Amino acid sequence: MNYLKYLTVLFLLIHTNSKCQEKLNIEFGKVSQKDFVLSSKIINASTNAVIIADVGHTDFVGNKEGWFTYVFKRKTRIKILNKNGLGAATVKVRLWKDDDTQEILEDLRATAYNLDGSKISETPLSKNDLFEDKLNKNLVDKKFTVPGAKEGSIIEYSYTIRSHFLFNLQSWEFQDMTYPCLWSEYDLEYPVTLNYITMRQGYDSFFVNKTAVGHASYSVANVNNDHPYAKQDEDFNVSVRTIKSHWIMKDIPPLNASGIEEYVFNLSDYIDKISFQEAGTFDGRTKDDVKNSWPRLTAELMLEGEFGRPILDDNFWLDDQIKSIIGNATDPLEQAKKIYYYVSSNYTCTSHFDKYIRTTLRDVFKKREGTVGEINLLLISMLRQKKIFADPVLLSTRDFGFNTADYPEISRMNYVICLVKIKDTKYYIDASVPLLGFGRLPINCYNGHARIISEKDSGSIYFYPSSVKEQNQTTVTIYNDDNGKVKGKYESSRGYYGSFDARREIAKKSVKEYFQNIQFPSGPEFSIENPGIDSLNQLEEPINVHYDFLVNKWKDGNVIYFSPMFTESYQENPFKAEDRKFPIEMPYPIDKFYLLNMEIPNGYAIEEIPKSAKVAFNGNDGFFEYLIAHDETNIQLKCHIKFNRANFARDEYNTLRDFFAFVVNKQSEQIVFKKK
Repeated sequence: MNYLKYLTVLFLLIHTNSKCQEKLNIEFGKVSQKDFVLSSKIINASTNAVIIADVGHTDFVGNKEGWFTYVFKRKTRIKILNKNGLGAATVKVRLWKDDDTQEILEDLRATAYNLDGSKISETPLSKNDLFEDKLNKNLVDKKFTVPGAKEGSIIEYSYTIRSHFLFNLQSWEFQDMTYPCLWSEYDLEYPVTLNYITMRQGYDSFFVNKTAVGHASYSVANVNNDHPYAKQDEDFNVSVRTIKSHWIMKDIPPLNASGIEEYVFNLSDYIDKISFQEAGTFDGRTKDDVKNSWPRLTAELMLEGEFGRPILDDNFWLDDQIKSIIGNATDPLEQAKKIYYYVSSNYTCTSHFDKYIRTTLRDVFKKREGTVGEINLLLISMLRQKKIFADPVLLSTRDFGFNTADYPEISRMNYVICLVKIKDTKYYIDASVPLLGFGRLPINCYNGHARIISEKDSGSIYFYPSSVKEQNQTTVTIYNDDNGKVKGKYESSRGYYGSFDARREIAKKSVKEYFQNIQFPSGPEFSIENPGIDSLNQLEEPINVHYDFLVNKWKDGNVIYFSPMFTESYQENPFKAEDRKFPIEMPYPIDKFYLLNMEIPNGYAIEEIPKSAKVAFNGNDGFFEYLIAHDETNIQLKCHIKFNRANFARDEYNTLRDFFAFVVNKQSEQIVFKKK
């Protein structure tokens, strides 16, 4: 019996302790001296500020429209460790609005607590410290900086958002990009008359992850319409089951804590986060599936005055300009190219993160500038005006984040390109980026799913990084001339995107400066002669860089150390960290081929020469070849590194890191010549 009592007490103690651990051990609004002392395994010398606690809660109340409003509340406490952490004291709250209503920010409070000796001073936020930034017709940012914040401060802020926009239920980020978070907690309770799909992203584990069924009563009124939950001008109590969810994460490092930003398109795609999609409603009699669909979204966009409606209109005011642009061209492809190059050469993009028309196409045409949406929708209008098939395509660029084909989230798509169809050939073009050839897209657009928005022929398409073919071929020839000098020729056919980058660099500087920036290998002294770039102005073609060079002087006359990879080697491993948390996302599959044909310098013989090697990566996923041969007068080296895909899982990181370590080491090996 005593043993049974012991087990019962032990169980109660464990259960009570578990419950206590699930509760935050601070009280917002009350700061003591001991709160200024922090200790955590995720705080280190590089930490500039610490999110001590970030707590959010969303529930629902009845409203005067006979339905529901959600109420989101947030409380946050942060310790600023040094001046580099002062950015944490500036807070942005984003609100949604439309023509009829908007989200309301209520009960905003913020205070800076500073420890002066044994006294704690408080500096509260005033109404004059709140500013508003209107982003567009639907989004407004409320901004404030907590007054009195300085090194060593503890800051707190809290606010409430009241919203009728049930589709825009607040998401919650448990992780910060810059600062570690000791405690992040979010609660959500909604009536079963509403239905939400919960989506999770990130890698860190929940400390608490619970969902249960609850019960609540809601008072709704029907002032403006005839919703079945309330008669006209009458309050009505609705008692229903609820879905209650509770999430907690503890000791979450900042997303960029490891410093691994190389080969990640958008770190925010991997932040620990939950978000919600409205899926349906039930008013007691009828179930309504409100989950969006691509056909529904397409129909709405094509009628939207800031997107599809202007390209459906007869834009006759463009006719004279189009006639001037195309001249005597009668072939539809030639006409399309002339219109495209006119727009890309004469219009300046003011934002690559706005898919909408914020003014009018006529105004964009007149001012010769606009957002990516405005410029490419103007391009589509001009092509359609010439009866050339053209449709907009929506997508998310790499630096904006991913979007999914499964569910249309218009907020996750920031970019518009143009689909042109001539005869049976499709061309994807983007006039917002100068120096881009017809039929080419910026590499930033190769980010997976995209959606054709059309009144007739909508559908999903995919621009995968692995589909990009980008080969770089370089040939170096070194020979002894009749006057006893060592000379050479360099020729490199760049891939298209390497060519595009070179064109942009030259446009900012000059061809002369481009060649001045060439980094030659250490050892001999080189000088360039007869530099040139072929196809520089033929924007649809890759460029060919070539020059002659003269070896002016060997560093040591008796022994020559020569790097046979010339300018084409990897100088360091792109993957330096010992481990990695995120997938590896290369812009496109690497494909670099290098050929060296070299005459041994007169009066010298080979003392040392690298050995040939070949290494495969994951079977057929890639390889590295280093094949070298020589005789008494000549050396030939063929070096080829190639991958068949651009994306790699994080569990492939160590293999990839070792692969590149081998490449860097091999390409750094030198040929040693000794004077005879």
